[in-house]
Amino acid sequence: MSKEIEQSIAAKDEEQRKLQLAIHKLQALEQQQKQYIGNISHEFKTPLTSIKAYVDLLNMYDDDPKLLLEAKASIAKETQRLYEMVEKVLQVSALEKYDFESQAELLEVAEGLRDVCARMSGKAERFGITISCDAEPAHIWIDKESFMHIFINLLDNAIKYNVPQGTIHVHSELRDNRVRITIRDSGIGIPEEARERIFEPFYTVNRDRSRQSGGTGLGLSLVRNLVEKQNGSITLLETEGEGSVFELSFPAT
Repeated sequence: MSKEIEQSIAAKDEEQRKLQLAIHKLQALEQQQKQYIGNISHEFKTPLTSIKAYVDLLNMYDDDPKLLLEAKASIAKETQRLYEMVEKVLQVSALEKYDFESQAELLEVAEGLRDVCARMSGKAERFGITISCDAEPAHIWIDKESFMHIFINLLDNAIKYNVPQGTIHVHSELRDNRVRITIRDSGIGIPEEARERIFEPFYTVNRDRSRQSGGTGLGLSLVRNLVEKQNGSITLLETEGEGSVFELSFPAT
């Protein structure tokens, strides 16, 4: 009887411990949601404020051709930024709230990387950036759309935060039964104090530069989610000079 009572008490203590843990997790999740909503509101407010300011100016000085040209360009830029933010917020939210339904298939990595580089070459040329790709033949099992989202986001960042006449180098190799892909750029780099936060939603190293380039602070958060859903990993490597290097690793097939 005594042993049964002890077992009953131990079971109740374990259930109480699990309940307390669940409560703490729910409280943490609630705090994260509040912070997430606050960040969204703040980031959306910035381009909307700019659009509203130009609309007000046009209402006051609608006969100023110089202001009209400036307003059209700025409103178009801020509208595009809002559109990209909405798209990425929806993608991040879908990944965090629901089970990810992917259609994995056998992908030839070198071919996929060359395809992504070709798609981004036009934008790179507009900014005077050169993209090169050096990829070994290898196969991974991955959702193709996720693969495209991952590397388009990474290349887009490498273009936005690069320097005039800069370079981006994409390299992949098969090592230790994993396909390792690096994206190296000659851009402004990422300071040491920001390295632990760059994958957080809405975090940007340089807010002024992000607004000029249309950055939302959501790209790397989305990339990490997509990579991890595909059984991969992403790491920001140490660099001795300027620029950034991201390494992604996926199980080889």
